[in-house]
Amino acid sequence: AANTFLVWQGGEVKNFELRVKFKLVGNNPDNWGNSGIQYRSKDLGDHIVSGYQADMVFGDPDKYTGILYEERGRGILAQRGEKIEIDESGKKNVVGSLGENAEIAKAVKKGDWNEYVIVARGNHITQTINGTQTIDLVDKESAKAAKEGILALQIHMGPPMTVQFKDIKLTELKP
Repeated sequence: AANTFLVWQGGEVKNFELRVKFKLVGNNPDNWGNSGIQYRSKDLGDHIVSGYQADMVFGDPDKYTGILYEERGRGILAQRGEKIEIDESGKKNVVGSLGENAEIAKAVKKGDWNEYVIVARGNHITQTINGTQTIDLVDKESAKAAKEGILALQIHMGPPMTVQFKDIKLTELKP
C-alpha cells in the first residue's frame, strides 16, 4: 500500500502563493490522522506523487504539522521553527530560527479549520499556518530542488481519518 493523492489538473506551478484551509480529524481508535499538500511535485502515475509536502497531522504529540517533508525523496527538509539552507552537496544547515517548536505548534487548531499559506519563489520556500511561519527553506541542491511541478492533496494510508480542504487559492508570483 502507498499514500495516494488527489492531483490538481490545472498544470504545473512554479513561483506562487497557495492558500488552503484544512481540517483533519482522527476518527479511529488511535485518534490519529496524517495528510499534506504536495507542491512542485512529480506525478508518478496511479495517484502517487513525489516532492515537497507541507505536512499536517492530527494526533498527540503533533511533531509534524507545519514541517516541510519531501515525499519519496529526501525526507524531512525542515522541522517546525527552522530556517534551513540546503547546500549544493545536499547538506542541511540550520541558519536561523523562527521560534520554539512548541510555541509554533500552538498556532494549530486541533480538529478545526486552519489556513496553510505556502510561498515558493525560486529556491526559497516558506510555510505559514494561521499567520505563524513554520519553516523557511532555501534549497540550493540543484540536482534535487524542484523549481516547478504539480499540486496534490495527500490521502494518507492507515487507519480511518477525515481530512477536508476548502478555500483553495493559487496566485502566480513573479520570480
